[in-house]
This record gives sequence, structure tokens and C-alpha cells, in this order.
Amino acid sequence: MESMKKNDSSETQSRDENEKEKCHYDIDDVQDKIKKVDVKTFSPTNLLARSTLTLPTDVVKSIQSEQMKAKTKTMPSSGSATGNPQNKTALAPGHSLMDWIRLGNSGVDLTGVGGVPQVVTLSELANHNKQTDAWIAIRGVVFNVTRYMDFHPGGVDELMRGVGKDATKLFDNVHSWVNYQSILQKCIVGRLNRGISSASSTSLVTEKSNNSLTLGRNIRSTVQKAVDENLSNLPNVNMDWRQTSNSITLFYQGVRDYPDIYYRLQRLSDLKIIFRLIFEKHIIIHEIELIADVEWPPTYKRDFETMQVDFTFTKKLKNIWKSQGNHTLSQESFTNKRTYKEYEVLSNTPLCKLVHLLVLRAKNFLEVIPVGRHIEVKMNIMGMEISRSYTPVPPCLHPEDMAPNYKPDCICLMIKRYPNGALSPSITKLQPGQTLIMSNGLGAFVTESFDRYPVIHMLAGGTGLTAMLGIIQRALARRSVKLINLLNFNKDEDNMFYVTQLDRVSAEKKFKVTHILSHAGDKWEGRCGTVSDKLLKELIGECSPEGCIFTCGPKGFMLSAKKCIQILGWKSHQMYNFDD
Repeated sequence: MESMKKNDSSETQSRDENEKEKCHYDIDDVQDKIKKVDVKTFSPTNLLARSTLTLPTDVVKSIQSEQMKAKTKTMPSSGSATGNPQNKTALAPGHSLMDWIRLGNSGVDLTGVGGVPQVVTLSELANHNKQTDAWIAIRGVVFNVTRYMDFHPGGVDELMRGVGKDATKLFDNVHSWVNYQSILQKCIVGRLNRGISSASSTSLVTEKSNNSLTLGRNIRSTVQKAVDENLSNLPNVNMDWRQTSNSITLFYQGVRDYPDIYYRLQRLSDLKIIFRLIFEKHIIIHEIELIADVEWPPTYKRDFETMQVDFTFTKKLKNIWKSQGNHTLSQESFTNKRTYKEYEVLSNTPLCKLVHLLVLRAKNFLEVIPVGRHIEVKMNIMGMEISRSYTPVPPCLHPEDMAPNYKPDCICLMIKRYPNGALSPSITKLQPGQTLIMSNGLGAFVTESFDRYPVIHMLAGGTGLTAMLGIIQRALARRSVKLINLLNFNKDEDNMFYVTQLDRVSAEKKFKVTHILSHAGDKWEGRCGTVSDKLLKELIGECSPEGCIFTCGPKGFMLSAKKCIQILGWKSHQMYNFDD
């Protein structure tokens, strides 16, 4: 980076000029296309941030290619499991996300180029590599992040790693879930030009045209072969059904061999239902047309021993069907592209002074999210799209504690309100009937990979408890689990939530919960303290081949817990740390 900074010779300047001349889209082209799509003159940056219209062909293809890549088992879980903003570098007063939004809306030029879209070469980008003059490129768009430095939750040093260069790969490795287009929409300098000549672009088009002629001659003979090969590579699961006069139950056999499978159901009508089974590399699609009308939503039951999920639909007319009906089978490749749906709030219940339980439902849609996965929640705050990640929780651990207004097609979230947070104050104020946007299930955690351990220890710090509730529900239903040991850490009584519900379930012999406060009041009769090797040695013990440990909480809590667990001899393969 330093050598690039010093290289300011006339040869470099000449190369910059040549690269700009070679660029297929010049400044006038960019501005002309902005006018054609009727972008407001005060915000020409929106086009570059949200559309590929003005991006070069190779960048568009790169984006599309990245979206089509299959998920791999080694992919880390992305995002915070609980939407906790306290994991990042401490920001100075007046530098919160809300302060950044206000600055962007103040009319101050954050682009540094007067808001006029530029075409930026790699060598020109490299010249803007200082903290006081910082440009960064992500997916073909160049941003001026000079003013954003002190607002970056990861700190100045972390952001400087990508300054003066194309930081797309670095960005994707660190936090690809971040909605950077919205956060940096007022900082766009223009489009990155890698210096591709017009001649090479023309030859590429010509080659494509010739290939398309060849493809046209052979497509009929190859398409059926491709379909047959694709279907033969599908996971070996089969739909089956059973019925009573009142209901029909649909389920899949053979799913035990695919522990990371999850389901999405979509209602097209009272007769037609689409099942999507999401695997590591494939999505199997069953479009079913039943014999007669059924009611929506179905109830579903997960067998945590066999991994089978039964979906039971109530028949509108009570009789025995002669057959299930008709269905078509298709498949598509799994991609990391997120899908979003609007969810309506059915209930918003305070669990303590700061934590709320929200029950949400999307219309004609049901998703069974695997245990330990998270979702992205988005809302428009002061004209900016803000998002956080949260872990869905079970509607209850005990039947007496069912979440208010819960239906089988609902998703439940426990969200802590941070008074100075950018999103949580707005979410926790939502009333029944209001809506927000949520993504599909995200992450790569596979709880079945820990099924060999009959003893499960959990360390939950604050809202880190949310990541544990699904694991607890599943473990309670498994005969092979001998002990579920939860250590529930909180600051004080005001921050404790779901205590009554946990204590009720602790009547089960194999579930034990210990509540621990770091700043307890005078009336507190339970355990006091913070994470320490002495405390964990007493409550968890030294390494045992029969046990595993899950941890989730604020960053400081996680670091202390990991250190203490390692002191006690526990191995890395016995541990899993959720990002809080």
C-alpha cells in the first residue's frame, strides 16, 4: 500500500488517462443513464448503489456469479445472533449510527466530489489511502469513507484495511451481511474502472454470439440429459402422507441423512401448496395440488430423534380421500442470496424492562428455521434502511408459557431495547398490525453435529440466552441427552428475562438452570459474580468426553468464557461460540 502511495510518476498519470479513455462508459454516459431512470438530482448516488445499470459488464457478471455460489459447510455464521450492538469498538459520543444518519441528511457533501458520479481507476483509488482521504471500492462502486471513519463500529484501523483498494473480498470475509449500500449511500464517488479495453469487450460479445449459435443447434439433444442428471443428483428424500377424516399429514422420509435441511411452505390457494426443502447445495421444490380444500396454516411437529417434520392440514370437508392429489417435482441450486418478506406483528410482550417478545407472521408463508440459525430484520429509520440479526426462539419451553397470539406459521423474536440503538427502540415499540421486513434463515450452525454428547453445558450472557432456547427445546425432547446445564448471566434483576419460564422447565430432572448476577441488589438470593475459571470449575467442571459447551453473549463475556473453558481443559471441537 505504501509503495502504491509513493508512485506518483508521470507514467502513472499517463496510464490513468489511458484507462479512462478505454472505459466504455464515460462521465456523460453515467449522468445520461441517471437521467433516463429519473433519479432525483439531489441523490444521483442511489442509482450506483442499488442498480447494475451503470456498472461494467464484468462487474455485473461477478456480482451474479457470487450470488449463484453454493453455500459451503465451512461458511461461518454471519451476523450477531441477538442484534447486540455492544460487540464493536466503543464509539465517541455523537458518533452513533443515528448520528451518522443525521449527518447524511444534513446536506453535507460526503462524496468529496460534489455528488457528481466519477469513473475511478485502480491507481486513482490507490491514491486515496489515508485516514484523512479515504476511498474504498466494494462490488464495483467507490465510496468516500473519510467522514465515516469515526462512525465505523469496527474502529478506524479495521476500516483502513480496505482503504485505497478494491475491498470486496475483505468485506465479504468479515461482514458480508452488512447493508453497506444504505449506510454509505451518501458517500458514493462513482464506479470503479479496472481498465478493460473496448476491444476485449467486443471480442467477448462476438464469442458469445458464436457460442449461442452452437448452443441453439444442440439444445434439444442436451436439455433432457441435463434434467435427468440434475434429478439423479438430488438428495434421496421422499414425500409420504397419511390421513384421518379431519386432516391430512404430509412428511418426508429419509431426511435423517441431511441434518442441515430446513423447510419453506407457501400457500397458493386452498388446494395448492409449494414445499421447498433447502439442502446444502440444492433446493427441492414440490408443488402439490390436493384433492380437496384445506385450511391454512398447517400445524407442524418436529421429531428431534428422527429429524422428521410432520405438516398436518385440516380438511375443510371432513371425509376420507382416495388419494393425496397431484404434485410436480423440480429443483434449483442453492445460493446465498437472501430473500425477504413482510411480517406483521401479532403481539409485543415485555419480558422485563428492556426485553420484548415479538410474535410475527408473514401472509401465506411458513418457514421452519433450523435451531441456532438467525435472521436479518430491516426497518426504515429516518430514511435509511437499518438491519440487525436476531435468533428466532421457540414460542415456549412449557405449554403453559405459550407466546401470545402464536400460530404455527409465526416467528418469535426476543429483542432487547438499547436506548441509544439505531433499530431496537423502533422494533420494541411496534404494535399489533404494524410490519417489518425479515430475511430467510441464515448461518451455518448444525446442531446435529453435537448430538454425540449426552451432556450439554450453556453459558448465556444477557440476550445470549436467545441462542440457547432452541437448543434447550430440542435437547429436552431427545432421550439420549442426560443433562442440560444452563448458566444464565445477567447484570441485575432489571435485566433478567424469561426466568419464570426457565424455572418451570427446570422441574425436568435433566434440565438445570443457575441464574448469576454481576451487580445484584440487596434482595437477590441467588448466585453473584462474573465468568471465572473458579466459578465454571464449580458449575461445569473440567473437560469431560461426554460434554459440549455452547456460549453466547457480549464480546467481553465471550472472551472471558472461552479463556476459562480452555483453562479447564475443554477442547475446541467440544465448544461452539455464537456471535451475540
